[in-house]
Amino acid sequence: MKRLLLLIAIALSTFSLKAQSELTLPFFDDVFQSSYLKPTVRPEHTISIGLPGISSVYFQGIHNGFVPNSVVSKVNGKYLLSPSKILGQISDKNMLFANADIDLFHFRIKVYNWDYWFGVRQRHSLSFFYPKDLMSLAIRGNGYFIGKTLDFGHLGLNANLHREYTFSMAAEFNSWVFGGRVSLLQGLSSLYLKPQMLDVYIEEDMYAHVFDSDATLYSAGIPLNEDGMPNGDLFSNSQWFRNYLTRFRNPGASFALGVTYKYDQRTSFSFSVSDLGFIHWSDSTMNYKVKGDSPFQGIDALGDFLYGDDVDLDSTLNAFRSNFDDDEFEQAYTTWLSPKFYLSANYQLASQTNVGFQFYGIVNRRFYPAFSLGITQGVGRAFSVALTGSFNQRTITNIGFGLMVKPGPFQIYVLADNYFTPLVNPLTFTNLNFRLGVNLVFGRVKTAKYLPYR
Repeated sequence: MKRLLLLIAIALSTFSLKAQSELTLPFFDDVFQSSYLKPTVRPEHTISIGLPGISSVYFQGIHNGFVPNSVVSKVNGKYLLSPSKILGQISDKNMLFANADIDLFHFRIKVYNWDYWFGVRQRHSLSFFYPKDLMSLAIRGNGYFIGKTLDFGHLGLNANLHREYTFSMAAEFNSWVFGGRVSLLQGLSSLYLKPQMLDVYIEEDMYAHVFDSDATLYSAGIPLNEDGMPNGDLFSNSQWFRNYLTRFRNPGASFALGVTYKYDQRTSFSFSVSDLGFIHWSDSTMNYKVKGDSPFQGIDALGDFLYGDDVDLDSTLNAFRSNFDDDEFEQAYTTWLSPKFYLSANYQLASQTNVGFQFYGIVNRRFYPAFSLGITQGVGRAFSVALTGSFNQRTITNIGFGLMVKPGPFQIYVLADNYFTPLVNPLTFTNLNFRLGVNLVFGRVKTAKYLPYR
């Protein structure tokens, strides 16, 4: 169990290293990376090239349990957390999410009526799910729940690191544009927890917790030492690290499809779905099953933490470990990507001005929707800006901004969603994403007459 807890701690620590849904990028069709979300994108340029490390770096993060300023107040210059207010804000199921993507290479070219591209990117993601009952027990204490059973079954974790090798095509036929892509996925590391059952009963005698659990933590591609403990030092071993990055023992696949209908020269409608896929993990698997029915006194630690009291982490972990039976085993397993959906309408106000509306959704155990209005404005052929407003993750003050400049063949862009409000008041943060990069672009496809925002 100590190994299990250590693996969870490693995964959760990555959340602080990664800066959610991209709502401004779809308005920038001429930036290659918009094709990740809209397979029907037909850009201005004949050729686009992305080089490792500079083409695109992307960070995103979400926490949707509550808006911080609803549970935190400032008193005498200090921020104070009010745990009792949290219960009025969170839902039965809540999520922390973080993601980071790095483009390693892409090459796109137009041949006659077809657009083709091949690309490689490295993707990192973390989803942590927690139930309201967990926070209720920590905040209200044992006495409130005497004789009751709490359901912790929504507690979960899905963290993975993988590479994506993609081939994509798009073509226009009369008023319709059809696009799609297929990706080979190379799984590198994974942690996955989704309990079958995790109930907590509060006994009248001494207010003791009784856990009734049936849960398995699956792991693959985690560097382990001879004792089977996680060993991050192996990443500094060049031979081991080369083997780690080049092995294809955790294969997967994903698909994306899209369609655009051009109602007239100014109006278009688009729909796309992406990240329909899976990874089958079979290399270096080590799984931990926890199944037991026994008293446990250590869950009060979360409540102590929320109320600012000292927490003895070692004794808490030891108590937890002693109350469950360890069952380590090796077994392959499969994880699924989180499908994304885009539905948009675009209207060209002028030769260099577009306005649009889009609906976005992502499925990650449940469906998370977002709505956006945006406008793009071009100045000549070397400068474009975008401004968006979105309702997303329980807040409506999500302002997005995009900037693209093109000195010669260099296409430099910066995009961010919900960047402004957290800078003014960090306590309003529920979601944030940021993307920047430099592409090399050559040639022109469109004439000036039909440029949407040039």
